[in-house]
Amino acid sequence: MRTIFCAALVLAVATPGFTQAPPAPGTPPAAPGAPAAAPAALNIQQETEALVNAAGALFAEAKYQEALAKLDQAKKNLNNKPFEGIMFIEGACHYNMNNYAKAIETLEAFVKEFPQGAAIIDVRMALGRSYIASKQEDKGIEVLTDVVRNSPEKKAEAGLIIADTLGKKDQKDKALEILTSVLADGIRSAESIQAAMLAANLYVSQGKLDEAGALMDKVRNFASGGDSIAQMNNIYLKLGDEMMEKKAFREALGAYQLVRKKAEISRIQTEQIKKLEAQLKTAKGVRKDEIETKLKANQEIMAEIEKRTDYDASLYYRLGRCYYEMGAPKEDGTVGDASRLWQATLAFEVIVNDYKEFPQRDKCMFGLIMVNAALKRIKDARELCQKFIDNFPDSDMIGQISEMYGMLAYQNKQLKEAVDAFAKAESFPKADKARLRFLKGSVLFEMQKFDEARTAFELLVSEFPNEVSYKDDALYRIALSYFYQNDYKSVMKALKNYIKENPKGQYVVDARYRIAFINFQGGDKDDALEELLSIIKDAPNDQNIGQVHALLGDIYNQKVDYENAMVNFAAAVDKAKTDDVLNYAMDQVTDLYVGSDKWKELADMWERYYNTHKDNDDLSLKAILWISRARIKEGKLEEAKKLLSEHIKTRIANPANQQVEGLIQQLVSISAPKRRRAAAAAEAPSPTPPDGAKPADAAAAAPAPAPAPELTFEDVEKQLETLLTPPQEAMNGTAQMRILFAKTWLAKTMKVNDKAEKFFNVIIEVAKPDDLSPMLLATVGDSARKKGDLDKANACYVRLKDYFKDSEYSDGAPVGLAEIAFEKGEFDKALELFRDALTNYPGSSRVLDATQGEAKTLAKLKKPDEAKKIFEQIANTKEWRGHATANALRMLGDIEAGNGKHEAAIAYYQRVFIAHQKWKDEMAKAYLNCAKSFIALGKREEAKKTLQEMIARKDLQEQPEMKQAQQLVATL
Repeated sequence: MRTIFCAALVLAVATPGFTQAPPAPGTPPAAPGAPAAAPAALNIQQETEALVNAAGALFAEAKYQEALAKLDQAKKNLNNKPFEGIMFIEGACHYNMNNYAKAIETLEAFVKEFPQGAAIIDVRMALGRSYIASKQEDKGIEVLTDVVRNSPEKKAEAGLIIADTLGKKDQKDKALEILTSVLADGIRSAESIQAAMLAANLYVSQGKLDEAGALMDKVRNFASGGDSIAQMNNIYLKLGDEMMEKKAFREALGAYQLVRKKAEISRIQTEQIKKLEAQLKTAKGVRKDEIETKLKANQEIMAEIEKRTDYDASLYYRLGRCYYEMGAPKEDGTVGDASRLWQATLAFEVIVNDYKEFPQRDKCMFGLIMVNAALKRIKDARELCQKFIDNFPDSDMIGQISEMYGMLAYQNKQLKEAVDAFAKAESFPKADKARLRFLKGSVLFEMQKFDEARTAFELLVSEFPNEVSYKDDALYRIALSYFYQNDYKSVMKALKNYIKENPKGQYVVDARYRIAFINFQGGDKDDALEELLSIIKDAPNDQNIGQVHALLGDIYNQKVDYENAMVNFAAAVDKAKTDDVLNYAMDQVTDLYVGSDKWKELADMWERYYNTHKDNDDLSLKAILWISRARIKEGKLEEAKKLLSEHIKTRIANPANQQVEGLIQQLVSISAPKRRRAAAAAEAPSPTPPDGAKPADAAAAAPAPAPAPELTFEDVEKQLETLLTPPQEAMNGTAQMRILFAKTWLAKTMKVNDKAEKFFNVIIEVAKPDDLSPMLLATVGDSARKKGDLDKANACYVRLKDYFKDSEYSDGAPVGLAEIAFEKGEFDKALELFRDALTNYPGSSRVLDATQGEAKTLAKLKKPDEAKKIFEQIANTKEWRGHATANALRMLGDIEAGNGKHEAAIAYYQRVFIAHQKWKDEMAKAYLNCAKSFIALGKREEAKKTLQEMIARKDLQEQPEMKQAQQLVATL
């Protein structure tokens, strides 16, 4: 029961003290001293009275602004002399318009001028409410407390407002004092019921359950009296309706659940009538008259109840609404209570099935549709839509239902069914055909069925020329349909048509931008530049202006005008409305700032970015990385160290933050001492004394200070550990592994290779995958795999795949798992994983690894033609030149040799050991396999020369193929 009290309070506070036309006490008299026969004075008086009466009538119609205009004229007629009736209506208007500052000004003046006025209590009520609404709670409480003391009829209402305000200020004891005062006269009204409910709620919040229960019993006792049962039902319905209006659905439900159904009221009322009829038989005199009057009143109530055939249906409807609102998903995405939705279904179904004449039966079926939609019963909801259209063709909601028929399918991602539904719904009575056509086109557009979408939009524009609300969107989507089909000739025509038809359309800037983009892509940079500059001049604050500046930056970049490129990329950063534009512009201007040594500008930009992205660890640390780089370039090494240390320490224990390793590497780079040129310094000749200087002068010169002793690895290691170690309570496995990683990187930077290998081996051996960040999972996984620890590698890759699929290192998981499958000879599984990496991680850093993996796996699966095609792609890709090229050429040789085409194979092998001598492992394999192909062709002498050349090379002596070459040459 406690839920009722909170909402009851809201009801009390929301109901204004005067929302009807107030009486006009103190109607202004005739101007003093005016002769009775002076018609001019009489006309002014009549005019003023008419203005005041008109203001009162306008107030009653809630036309408050018009009422104030009439009062202003009346005040001018009276030389702005204060009159009670005028000030009362004026204050009421401002109050009901929520203009609390003006209401306070007017009502304060009323209290000062007419402290004993007829409407003083209502004025004080409104003044108190206005103070509270204006955050002047103490003043409001003071004024309303005076009402509680001096106005028995307003005591409960004022007390409720005071108690609510005190409750919000967490002054529960004071609130209970006021409520106790309100309830001192007993529970006899709707306000006292609300006071009891609020008090009970406060008692519950304080754990005083007995006191709360006692108050609720009093409320129930008041509601159970036969004489007042119908009245109580109305009170609870009113309370529930007010709570529903305030969206306090749980509290509204509590109020409705106190309402008795028709059968119970009829039973109680029948018993009351029988009791009165029995009393009437023996009553005499005045007593008889009283009973007859009472009996007549009860019989009239009973007749009224019997007339209400929809009484229970109305209650079920209210209950159904409450259940639905409590169970439906909230606007913020919070999941509702699904059990309430099933209760709503039962309530609505009772009305739809059993109360055929209920005037709001169509709303109940609408409620059923909404409930089924919320329960994801899309098929049932759509069937109900069809049923609604059949049963209620004249309903005001028929257009909404027609749209829902398709939207339900769309929201369930059944796009084809949505298109079909919107097409079918056009035939429904009262359907909004233009909107349905627009929705159909929009879904087709989303499905990338651009031809069909374009047709739908073109028909919409031609068949409904007066529906201007859709013209803008429809014409622009027509143009975009061509754009996404790369039909640039048609898109240019459509975009120009859009601009012509909608010169002030919402997409004009975007249309002009796309025209410029197409010109730019076509090589017409000057026209594109001119158009973009014109856009900036015409619409400098458009929401798309950021991408306009970004494209300008690209054009200036290509024109090698780096100064203007910087200016426009910086403007794009400031005005970007999407993350894509912001990130692109920041990357571009960062490169330009770095290239121009503009480190202050770089730091300022990234500091602004940091201040707006503090809540996102990855993005904020990216900013810290660049800010620290700028500080380093400015020579502020200690400031950079402090900045990096502070941000690493607070996040080093969180494995999900993938930027920490980058900051650690940055910190290591400035912590490691720079190698001194000690020998050069020692051998430097002494400076020659200036001409004319005496030898003694030169000898007297101060000797150069001795250089500070060079820091050892252990010295720097200790300093670094201090900079990285978080408080003891934050130290965990993740922090420990990252500190080990920092030491590994330090050893590598200082070229202490044995320590670097030692530290990294410790990470591989002892680290638990759960403790590793995405970067370390990928790195440790790869290293463990290469060392043959496939179980450890597999655990790292699986965690990377399952927990960090959105990280920049996630592409390492499918490639690593594929390599493990390849090592185990599970070639079908390996191929699937390599292809998964290529399909789902396009543009990743591991695309070459995945491509090589796919090719070598196809070769193992005896699919040489497919493998050859991919290896040729690798060999011919300029960006992949290096070891990948040598490997691809050697593998192409192996494929040709496997197909018996040894001449072609020899050509590939020779390209490897002649043109790619940097890659010793591939050279050794190519030499050996080349000799084998010569042998296969019967050219033993060429084979022998190839092997002897290989054996003579000192740089290949450590390669495992060397032993095979020596054994093979001995047989020739």
